[in-house]
Amino acid sequence: MASTDAMVLGAGIVGTSIALHLARRGLSVALVDRAGIGEQTSYGNAGIIEGNTIFPPAFPSSIGALGRIAFKRASEANYHLSFLPKVAPWLLAFRAASRPEKLAETAQLIRPLFSRAFPDH
Repeated sequence: MASTDAMVLGAGIVGTSIALHLARRGLSVALVDRAGIGEQTSYGNAGIIEGNTIFPPAFPSSIGALGRIAFKRASEANYHLSFLPKVAPWLLAFRAASRPEKLAETAQLIRPLFSRAFPDH
């Protein structure tokens, strides 16, 4: 029976990258997934690190978008009414961080990380 130094569970982009780096360091690695390499989540996002979007997601600003979320008609949010009081402080902070000037500031802060993503990938 073959011996391995490490076992990596999940053969998406992250698991495959980890297994590759471990193997480059001289370890014997078993990469295990219930499906084939890159056939699940990584298949859906093409297994890439996307570096074009520098603005983080923002709190919905239109009344229509808020209405769809409030009436549970939006795919981007789902919630239980009993949880709203607990999550309200986070929602208010998210809304404050979604002001245009804050989004621009965040974009400037994360841009250096994105600029390295493609070459590092």
